[in-house]
Amino acid sequence: MTDEEARRRHLQLFGIRILAILTAGVGVVIISGRWISEPMIGYALFLIGVVEFFVLPQWLVKQWKNQDK
Repeated sequence: MTDEEARRRHLQLFGIRILAILTAGVGVVIISGRWISEPMIGYALFLIGVVEFFVLPQWLVKQWKNQDK
């Protein structure tokens, strides 16, 4: 793997984690009732953000390992 490819992959993982944190944060704000008065949307966004934060990076790394073989 080249340095450029490693840098690209690192930035992708970083971006995914930042978006996941933002998604979960928006979910928390909606749950608190500050934006929308429908907490189920907030719970859904929070759950999506948490799953995205923990599962998606691991899945990507697994895909990259299979691709590098």
